[in-house]
Parts: sequence; structure tokens; C-alpha cells
Amino acid sequence: MATVRALLIVVFATTIGPSALASVQTDGTLSEMFRAWCAPCHAEDASGRVPNPTVKTKPIDFTDCKASTPEPDADWELVIARGGPAAGLSSEMPAFGDALGSQTVKDLVQYLRTFCGEEGWPHGNLNFPRPIFTAKAFPENEVVIAPSLSHRGLRYPRFRLHGKFEKRFGKRGHIEIGLPVETIGWPYGRAIGVGDVAVASKYVLHADPQANRIVTGGLELSLATGDTTWGFGRGSAVFEPYLAAGVFWRGLYVQSECRLELILNPLERGEGRRELVSNVYVGRDLARGGDASTVGVELNGLVSRLHRLTAITPQVKKGLTRSGALAAGAGVRVPLNDPRRQPAQWIGYLLWEYLEPVRGRP
Repeated sequence: MATVRALLIVVFATTIGPSALASVQTDGTLSEMFRAWCAPCHAEDASGRVPNPTVKTKPIDFTDCKASTPEPDADWELVIARGGPAAGLSSEMPAFGDALGSQTVKDLVQYLRTFCGEEGWPHGNLNFPRPIFTAKAFPENEVVIAPSLSHRGLRYPRFRLHGKFEKRFGKRGHIEIGLPVETIGWPYGRAIGVGDVAVASKYVLHADPQANRIVTGGLELSLATGDTTWGFGRGSAVFEPYLAAGVFWRGLYVQSECRLELILNPLERGEGRRELVSNVYVGRDLARGGDASTVGVELNGLVSRLHRLTAITPQVKKGLTRSGALAAGAGVRVPLNDPRRQPAQWIGYLLWEYLEPVRGRP
């Protein structure tokens, strides 16, 4: 969802109010509408710097592509039509849906997009909901905590807590670092340790907001930091080049990932092992807004020289705040074959968009 700053992207002069706005001619050009209703808060050049501010919260700079491009159109349309409180944001933003009409609201959002004069920034409409296993194609600024529990029957349950820090850089880049902590119960006690630390980067190769599709290439390196005695690490560095893609099609989010794992295992005399991992996710929103739910299902696959594994993961994502800065997801991965090699796994995540305020100002 839009931040408080993004909320004010579409703040019309609050001194005008919806009732007075209804009497304003709406058949002018979009630039005339902006100058009449938006410029008192956002300035004629859309920079947000005005001599006498009319709102307490600092307006966003429309020309700052880094701040404006990550937001999807639907968030801006919701705030314009229903006001800031509809998104859990500032009440300084009144509702203008009745005065403007849905098409005018959409047109104004597209006009606001033109203030970012730089090409190459992925559009916020391509920022699809996070699946549990499938890598997202959109670059993010997030902290993700993902707990998981796997077991074979009631024997030797294994709990894993994976923390990940993600940071966007430049127009299309993204870097991240992940640290897992694991524990497993044995008949003679419980073992706790750190797993393999991973560092990764990705870059958006193609982004088409008109076709609602995005393609990203990435590379992840897992370091051999985990204790192999308890199975907390693989005992070798793992290089993982991958491609991730997403498309919004007929109300459905379709996301996919293909990842090649190159395992340099010294136990095999330097002969690398290769595994091909594939994930496909299909999901659908149940409602609009940052606190809405998204239901989905993933098909997970792994192919190596020794085995072929498939599983299915039904899941749900729920926004925890109306601003969308906090969200959680949960699901269960159910093996479709060879349950001895891939036990059932309960897994979830809690994510925080750390550049976004959790709650808006009054």
C-alpha cells in the first residue's frame, strides 16, 4: 500500500473539500486539474515544496522516481476515491470518488505517473504478492522472517527460522542477505545451530506495465557456514543462478521461478552436483487494500541426477495493517512423491517494508 508520503501524492488542496470540488468544472485537462486541486499542496512543479504548506505531512516529490514508482495504481486510486483512512493513512486526504468518478480518478493517477521523467523504473503494478517459495521478480526493501517446521511423522521434528534483509538499489537492482537458525530434536537432546548464510542479487531484465509482466535474473551464493553434523548445512558452497517472472492475467497473479543449483561438494572430489529447482505460483486477491487477503497455491519441483521431487503448497497471505507495511503468510508443503526425501513442511513468513510507516499519521 501507499505510504503516508505516497498518500499525499494525490492530496488535493484540502481547503477545497469534496462538496466544493463537485462544483469545479471537471472537463478541463488533467494538467489544469492538477494546478487547481493539487498544486496548492504539491507546488506547480510537483516537487512538494510550497512556500505555505497546507498539510502537516510533507508531500511526496512527484519527480522522485524512487519514491513514486513502487506504488501500484490501485493503491493511489483507493486513496483518491475513499480518502486516506481507507488505507490506514492520514485523514488529511479526503475522499473524492463521488465528485470525480472512477474514470477521472484513473486518469489522474496516470497523469501523476508522468512526473517521473526517468525511464527504466519498474512499475508498482508489477509488485505482486510474495509467494512462500517462488522468488519475486520485483526488487524490494523488506525484512522477512520465515519460520518452518518439518517432520516425518512424529520423529525428529526440525524447526528453522530464516531471516532475510532485502534492499533495492538503482532503478532495477536488488541485493539481499539471509541467515537461517535451525534446531532439531534427537532422542538424546536438542541440537541448535546456524545454517548456511546466503547472499544474493537480482536485476530486472524486462518490465512491461501495459502487459502486466516482469522478468528478473538473479544469482545467489550459499556459503558453507552450517554445521553438517546435524544437517544444518550442505557442507559446500552453492551457486544458484535463476530466472523469475510474473504476470497478472485475468485477475490472477502467476509467478514462476527456475533455479539451477551448482553444488561444489568436496566429498565428491570436486565434481559438482547440479539440481534444477522450479516453482510456479497462482494467486488471487480476495479484496482490495493493504489488509486484504490473497489465496494461492504453488507447485514445487526439484530434479537431480538421483531423484525427482514434486510438492504442492496451498497458502494464504494477509495484510496486518491497512497501510500494507506489515504482512504475514502461511502454508503447508505437501509432498506428491517420495515423502522420505521431502517431509511435510509447515511454513510461514512475516514481512516488514521498512521504508514504509506501519501506521499513517492522523
